[in-house]
Amino acid sequence: MGNNKNITLFVNDSFFAYCSAKSIIEENSQNISLIVFSNSKSKKKQIFNIFKKVSLKYFIYRGFIHFLTKFFFKKKTIKYLAEKYKIKSINVSNKQQLKNILENSYIGFAFNFDLILTKEILNKFTKGVFNIHASKLPKDRGISPALWAYARGDKEIWSTIYQMDNGIDTGNIYKQFYLSINKNETFFLIYKKISLLSGSVLNSVYNDVLKDKIILKPQNKNLKSTYLGWPDQKFNFMIKNSNARLFSVNNLFNF
Repeated sequence: MGNNKNITLFVNDSFFAYCSAKSIIEENSQNISLIVFSNSKSKKKQIFNIFKKVSLKYFIYRGFIHFLTKFFFKKKTIKYLAEKYKIKSINVSNKQQLKNILENSYIGFAFNFDLILTKEILNKFTKGVFNIHASKLPKDRGISPALWAYARGDKEIWSTIYQMDNGIDTGNIYKQFYLSINKNETFFLIYKKISLLSGSVLNSVYNDVLKDKIILKPQNKNLKSTYLGWPDQKFNFMIKNSNARLFSVNNLFNF
C-alpha cells in the first residue's frame, strides 16, 4: 500500500495551508495521487463577501498575507510544491465538480479547504479524510479558532487532528496538542508554528493507518461545545484589550 498513489489532498492555496501540508507533500509526494484546490469562480465576489463579515483590521491582515505570498513568496505555496514534485492538481469551485472528479481512494487530508465535504464524498475514502482544526474540540468549532483564542489572550493555541464526518468539526479525534504563546508573539508567528506542527502530526496519521495503528476517540460529550464566526468588531475589541498584534515587520523574516 505504501508504494501506491493512495493519498488525496484537499487544500486552498493560502500560506498557512502550505505550512500544514508541507510535511506530507515533502515526505509522501510519491504516494499522492491528486491535490484538489478549492477555487471560487468569482474572486471579487468572494472577497466582497468576506469583507462584509469581518473587521477591517482582520481584512487588511488577511489581504496582506495573501499579497506577500502571491508576489514575494511564491515558493511558499502548495501550487509550487505540486509542480516541484510533479503531483497532479485540479481546481474545483463547487461540490458537484468535486463529486465528479473524485474516484474511490484510500485516504484524504484536508488543509483549509473552502468547500464542504459531503458524506457522499467522504465515503469514497476507505480510511476517511483527516482534517486539522486549531482548537481543543469540541471547544471553538467554526471559523478561525486560533485567531479568537489569540484575541482572548489564551496562553496556548490548541490543535486537533480528527477524522471528518458530515457535521461541522464533529468527527472522531486522532490527537490533540498545543503550543504555548510566548509574550509579545504575533498571531502570524504562532499560527505558522501551530500549522507546521499540526502538519507534521497529521503526516503521522498516514504512517499509523498503513500500520493499522490508528486509534480514534469520539469528542467528549460532557464538554460544552462552542461555535465561532468570522473575526468581526467583537474580535477587534478583544485583540485591542489583550494588547496583541497580528503581524510585525520582523515577521517578514519568518516567511
